[in-house]
Amino acid sequence: MTFRTKLILWYSGLLMIVIMIFGVVVYSLMDRTLVAAVDSSLAETVNLVTNSSRVRMVGEFGGPTERTFVLPRLDLFRASSVEVQVWSVDQGAPQLEAESINIRDLENPLDSSVLGTTEPIYTNVILNGRAMRVLTSPMFARGELLANVQAVALLDTVNNAREKLLLVMAGVGAFAVGASILVGMWLSRRALKPVASITRAAASISKTDDLSTRLTWSGPMDELGHLVSVFNGMMARLQDLFSVQQRFVADVSHELRTPLTAIRGNLDIIKRYGLDEMSLEAIESETDRMARMVNDLLLLARADYGGLTLDLEPLDLDTIALEAHQQARVLVKDRDLTVALGQFEPLRVRGNADRIKQLLLNLLSNAIKFTPDGGRITLSLYQNGKEAVMQVTDTGIGIEADDLKHIFERFWQADASRVRSVQNAESSGLGLSIVKWIVDAHDGTIDVESQPGEGTTFTIRLPALGGASPPNNTYPAARSRLRRLRTSIRRGLLER
Repeated sequence: MTFRTKLILWYSGLLMIVIMIFGVVVYSLMDRTLVAAVDSSLAETVNLVTNSSRVRMVGEFGGPTERTFVLPRLDLFRASSVEVQVWSVDQGAPQLEAESINIRDLENPLDSSVLGTTEPIYTNVILNGRAMRVLTSPMFARGELLANVQAVALLDTVNNAREKLLLVMAGVGAFAVGASILVGMWLSRRALKPVASITRAAASISKTDDLSTRLTWSGPMDELGHLVSVFNGMMARLQDLFSVQQRFVADVSHELRTPLTAIRGNLDIIKRYGLDEMSLEAIESETDRMARMVNDLLLLARADYGGLTLDLEPLDLDTIALEAHQQARVLVKDRDLTVALGQFEPLRVRGNADRIKQLLLNLLSNAIKFTPDGGRITLSLYQNGKEAVMQVTDTGIGIEADDLKHIFERFWQADASRVRSVQNAESSGLGLSIVKWIVDAHDGTIDVESQPGEGTTFTIRLPALGGASPPNNTYPAARSRLRRLRTSIRRGLLER
């Protein structure tokens, strides 16, 4: 069953229930109103008869006393279509004392089951095959029950009204349900038209793999308008992700092809001329490069699907920065580069020591790769308000303004013609992607400022522990390490 059919059935079913409830309420009110009108007419007649009747006590001196009913002409007091009987009930079996003209042939009480009652009672009876309403009311004399007055009225008018109302309600209900089905079909077709368009668009995408498909919407920005907007946004996102995936696969293939080609070439040389140290070093270098690339890819893949979480704990950020600085100096031992410390303060953050060290090493090694000989690389650490700020500044080739927005994308690399003159500038294009992930995992931010030919500055901001800058007596061990390091720099042991 389609959703459209279900919508029509729900709409029609709900309308039918409403009509039925409304009909029951109207029928009940009308029935009570008509019966109340009949009861009012019967009560009025009985009251007139009772108030106009008298009882006389007749008897000789010393003999038994007899009572005599003095009744008015009942035909004068009864309402139209109402007939009356008066039955005495004080002397054994009830006796008929008076009756109106139209029921003189009726020798039995209108309702014998209630004769003798001391309270007015309304009952429904069937006489001669016709439904009637009977009111039986008591008549007292000197506090004793003497007689019952019974007034009767036909219920033909009430029953006819009931039947006509049922017919009208059935006809109106059938027409309303039929009209609701037709209107529901029209409304559902109109309301679900955008959904049908989305379905056709999705079917077209699955058949043609065309992710550029978009829906047009000219109506108000209601639920369907938002649905179309979300669908278009989803398609744009899918198109971007598909493009990234295609580029990712192409880049991986390209990056792996280069070391594999080098390894294969050196293996051919070894097969032809025998082992030589240069070929083995080249194979080892390319193998290490492939291993690093695979490890980086696995790291990013685990981070993407949530399989990699970081254990964050309070740590001395300056200690990690000093360790990264020392390792960066090892990387430039064969080059004419200076790796120095700038503004440097002891700071504590909540983070993962291994990942923050990896972050700094990636930035420092990236700066080393793209800084020509004679350049300078500076690592700074200081506190700004409630943030711990780390900066890696170099005097390298810089980054073009159009390329800044792509540097954190995987496998993205600058134009090769710009880095040809830089020694060892080869890169897998994954280092900065890992840096961005580590910064995000620590609830931090990273900014880049660069001028082509002048250098680049990476600024990382992480939440610092303790809020304001630490006092002079805070972290004594870290400050002692910092003093020793600066003394070593002044003595020329670290600075070249």
